[in-house]
Amino acid sequence: MPHFEAQHRDLADLAERSRARRLAQRAGRDFSSNDYLALAGDPALATAVRAAIDAGIPIGSGGSRLLRGNHAAHEALEAEAARFFGAGSALYFSTGYAANAALLATLPQRGDLIVHDALIHASAYEGMR
Repeated sequence: MPHFEAQHRDLADLAERSRARRLAQRAGRDFSSNDYLALAGDPALATAVRAAIDAGIPIGSGGSRLLRGNHAAHEALEAEAARFFGAGSALYFSTGYAANAALLATLPQRGDLIVHDALIHASAYEGMR
């Protein structure tokens, strides 16, 4: 197809330089994704999810916890974490991105120095901004 000649050349060039990427099945140790703890396929976690669904715990929040997404199970999990860590309270975030953005937007005060390397995650920059 003449319309895609440039793209075909680019792909051939990438393949020639061993830079072409293809979708592949998961194999080996995972140090590059968000599932580095291998929880996505964990049978015990799948059993716990089934039990939670059977108990009527919603499978999605339907919105932020502040508006309508809070559930007693969230509060029980946070209470258990606080007990486990010997803290007065605990707060779980839905993602690491949300945790970094929220913590770095609220904990440091004006004039505080935050030292980080150039490879810090974008969520940290978002919070500091």
